Amino acid sequence: MAIMATISAIGANAIDPKEPILVFFDETATESIQQIAVLQKFDAPMHTLSLEEGSQIKIDDQTYTVAFAGGLVAANLTSIGHATLYFSAVPQKPMENGIYLTPTTLPEIHVGSVITYLP
Repeated sequence: MAIMATISAIGANAIDPKEPILVFFDETATESIQQIAVLQKFDAPMHTLSLEEGSQIKIDDQTYTVAFAGGLVAANLTSIGHATLYFSAVPQKPMENGIYLTPTTLPEIHVGSVITYLP
């Protein structure tokens, strides 16, 4: 079942073209985290979200395939809307809160962009 969220804010330091990473949190993030994060608001309360290799994440009309989802992703997404999206190859020691995606092109996002999680 698809789970949808909408980007409600993008922190002043959330996007660095040299670092293909987006840090997502829900709207309960502290003010300091909001500066470096992309805030997402889920369309409905979320109790479970299990992403694994082969799952997809769609950001507006850009579709990404999960190459790796760390062991902390499901708990962090359901509790605080947090995940770090890496638009890069999976390293030898991937981050446990990370979702590594292909293609490795950083998407263009804006307030109002829709994220669709397809487990």
